[in-house]
Amino acid sequence: PQSKAQRCQPNEHNCLGTEVCVPMSRLCNGVQDCVDGSDEGPHCRELRGNCSRLGCQHHCVPTLDGPTCYCNSSFQLQADGKTCKDFDECSVYGTCSQLCTNTDGSFTCGCVEGYLLQPDNRSCKAKNEPVDRPPVLLIANSQNILATYLSGAQVSTITPTSTRQTTAMDFSYANETVCWVHVGDSAAQTQLKCARMPGLKGFVDEHTINISLSLHHVEQMAIDWLTGNFYFVDDIDDRIFVCNRNGDTCVTLLDLELYNPKGIALDPAMGKVFFTDYGQIPKVERCDMDGQNRTKLVDSKIVFPHGITLDLVSRLVYWADAYLDYIEVVDYEGKGRQTIIQGILIEHLYGLTVFENYLYATNSDNANAQQKTSVIRVNRFNSTEYQVVTRVDKGGALHIYHQRRQPRVRSHACENDQYGKPGGCSDICLLANSHKARTCRCRSGFSLGSDGKSCKKPEHELFLVYGKGRPGIIRGMDMGAKVPDEHMIPIENLMNPRALDFHAETGFIYFADTTSYLIGRQKIDGTERETILKDGIHNVEGVAVDWMGDNLYWTDDGPKKTISVARLEKAAQTRKTLIEGKMTHPRAIVVDPLNGWMYWTDWEEDPKDSRRGRLERAWMDGSHRDIFVTSKTVLWPNGLSLDIPAGRLYWVDAFYDRIETILFNGTDRKVGRHVPCCIHLLVPTTAQPLIDPGKCWMN
Repeated sequence: PQSKAQRCQPNEHNCLGTEVCVPMSRLCNGVQDCVDGSDEGPHCRELRGNCSRLGCQHHCVPTLDGPTCYCNSSFQLQADGKTCKDFDECSVYGTCSQLCTNTDGSFTCGCVEGYLLQPDNRSCKAKNEPVDRPPVLLIANSQNILATYLSGAQVSTITPTSTRQTTAMDFSYANETVCWVHVGDSAAQTQLKCARMPGLKGFVDEHTINISLSLHHVEQMAIDWLTGNFYFVDDIDDRIFVCNRNGDTCVTLLDLELYNPKGIALDPAMGKVFFTDYGQIPKVERCDMDGQNRTKLVDSKIVFPHGITLDLVSRLVYWADAYLDYIEVVDYEGKGRQTIIQGILIEHLYGLTVFENYLYATNSDNANAQQKTSVIRVNRFNSTEYQVVTRVDKGGALHIYHQRRQPRVRSHACENDQYGKPGGCSDICLLANSHKARTCRCRSGFSLGSDGKSCKKPEHELFLVYGKGRPGIIRGMDMGAKVPDEHMIPIENLMNPRALDFHAETGFIYFADTTSYLIGRQKIDGTERETILKDGIHNVEGVAVDWMGDNLYWTDDGPKKTISVARLEKAAQTRKTLIEGKMTHPRAIVVDPLNGWMYWTDWEEDPKDSRRGRLERAWMDGSHRDIFVTSKTVLWPNGLSLDIPAGRLYWVDAFYDRIETILFNGTDRKVGRHVPCCIHLLVPTTAQPLIDPGKCWMN
């Protein structure tokens, strides 16, 4: 039912066709140790005389392959097959729980401060300081945060605190605080809650920390116990973000090449974040705590990596694969990969933590009709002592609440300065590649000053506004900055934002969410979010702001195929249909109020049909409609963009996979690549939309 990936050590014999290893000294001793009997047999008698001619330094034994030299314990055979050299037992995983010192022909184990060496001279046991603070297992589940002793017995002084569908949870031992994500029916009702647990006497002072970003899709969380920062893993928005201890400043740590991030673990003293991702390329990764120096540790023989935990002393990374049903380990550099346990005993693991010699995990029990989750324990060095500690409803994260799981340092780079600012940072201080280094980051809409600490409104206010559909979000990013500061508060909790535009004078971003059948807006500072059009909205594929007339134009690929207009203010009361019908699939739209034209694209239904896609235009009141561009090489035009000073119109064709441009007078049509489309560059202090040809486009 269970197995350990095993490679025979020096001076051991591998029984044929199995993973069983037998000491060489037990070969040809008259006792069969291998199932196939390969360690005994006629060869023992027939080949024994050949050993004297082999010239072994220590010992010789007959095998099926002929006489073979082997060495005393703690020595290994050299390349010549005869001489013996000291073997470094410390290079073998699990020789010692913590510290290991190799000696000639032997080794000694030791423990770091805060642990005691046990009578086996290998294991280390954590000291309880004070003595009445034993390690406690915290388990998040669908109903509460449960506290048990490592035996599974409930801590009588701690009544489980009520939660709802909680999978994300962590603690701060120094503050005697446990925090968790309370999942509500909506994003607004999903909150970060914390409660104190003084002296293991129960949960008190439960309170909510208002986080500036949505927690509705957060899968896991981790607390940096040195700075108090919260790290969150969002597997729907596909990002890892971090918030300060007050929750008022949050910044994105990673959002590229993340497809389904699941687990997270921190080592603040080393300045490292470890996380799992089971998306397009399942992997275990590492980065600095400011998001820099991202490194893949494992990306092979891995399918659904989920729970992850760290041995902070030996600097080991353990993770569970919920598809391949194993727990494995590598060091911080991704080396020394070992399988700890694999098989049906550990199906569908979720949470994972480590303490002393044991791994603890939440394990889905599909055989149980009540869908209970087992909390299991297994020895991480020899795969034995498998035990079900307790059972809970839909268990999520679990942690060992003990001082040694969150070791302190004398000082760190994000300590408060004389003005009470962590690390001297205006907004948020992140540890960098160690606890002695830090990076200051700024909240959305601000950029870092030249001093590396202060945050200010960016001097170069040109930035890119873009939307994406999984997750549904609209963001702003600087076009030239090397830092990942966001220049606007993201517009979150959208389903499928297919179209957007901006009004520079008021700072509004206008967007259409096709799946939610609405047109809405929000200011770049995150305020005044509202739905301005809902009734009669079907499938809006394009929106355009007339910044001179303060009107909003949009296409609707609904039953009637329309182009409409409304005032930016009181849109629902002022809407008017300008063009209806004689279109297949109206898509993108742009307006040129300086010259009084609007342009839109119309997709063809079927590439085999004789009809073609086209670009059309009309006056901005809907009159004087005409076909501006059409040919056999236009089928799915989209992503219109105007360069008004140059008098050019740009578009992409999603069928032919190319970008094209043409002058406003209909001449000089060109096929190009390095031209913008499907995006908007925003200068909040001007009323003129700008593009920077040759720099950016969306694929």
